[in-house]
Amino acid sequence: MEDAPTSSSATLSLGIDVGKSALELALSNGDGPIAKMSVSNDSEGHDRLLSWLEDHEAGPANTFACMEASGGFEEAIASLLYEKGYGVSVVNPRRIKGYADSQLQRSKTDTADAALIARFGDREEPSPWEPPEAAQSRLQELTRARQALQKEKTRTQNRLDDASEETVRRTYKDLLEEIDSKIESLEEEIQEQIEENQQLNERCQLLQSIPCVGLQTAAIVLSEIGSSDQFESARQAAAYAGLVPSHRESGTSVRGKPRMSKVGNGRLRRAMYFPAMGALRHNPAVKALGDRLEERGKEAMVIIGAAMRKLLHICYGVLKSGRAFDPSLHPTA
Repeated sequence: MEDAPTSSSATLSLGIDVGKSALELALSNGDGPIAKMSVSNDSEGHDRLLSWLEDHEAGPANTFACMEASGGFEEAIASLLYEKGYGVSVVNPRRIKGYADSQLQRSKTDTADAALIARFGDREEPSPWEPPEAAQSRLQELTRARQALQKEKTRTQNRLDDASEETVRRTYKDLLEEIDSKIESLEEEIQEQIEENQQLNERCQLLQSIPCVGLQTAAIVLSEIGSSDQFESARQAAAYAGLVPSHRESGTSVRGKPRMSKVGNGRLRRAMYFPAMGALRHNPAVKALGDRLEERGKEAMVIIGAAMRKLLHICYGVLKSGRAFDPSLHPTA
């Protein structure tokens, strides 16, 4: 594939507002939108998008595409455009919202969002996106399937707890056994996938050197973060997972309690929850943080959120440095 254009070298900017079932498109030449279109977010819609771009002479050599990260719904179209040679950027929604606020945009529609994203891509020169390597991509698919089954297991267990009729209870018990079997099979596949790839294996071992980070948690971190080089700091990685505090203040009258933003990668955020609970007891660096917050009277969920963030910071640190967890770098006093 030839070098894709960057946002600064392209003459046309394609903004894509990504939804689960639809893509809203806006093509801009820098002065404003010159064409708009809506297509379905599936293979047929993606083919229509490519034809639409061709009709408007928006080829890989002169067009840069920008879209928000949208819970994975953006991955198929981002990969397709990348494969076709287009420059592509996938941007954190918080950056787009901040840009909209700076532009005093009041209209909130999918069409208006697509035009805003096109303008953002043209003027802000976001970093180009690259697809994960094949091994990481497969690992991501496996870990996401496992997480989906874990959620289904929880739902089924809740239904079992609420059921009183024995036939229904037996059905849910059988279903739980089947789900457990499938989860076990996926975990074996995940372990094999890591062991068969030297780079993944080495990075997984680095993560597992952290107390309370097991293989399955390490696999999720690797598959969702990708390369630590895509983040400039541990705080950026935490923001990507939605683990940074969100403050609510306005003037002197509004003082909401800080809470996790939850704008980001929910899969990575959920993967930190139970390891953080264990780390508050068994990981000296995280336990020390929890003890300090408890002494200051912080609520339990605030402490858990801080522990999740701290644990992800440590994960980022060992991946970035390429060195195993060193407790001396995390003073407990």
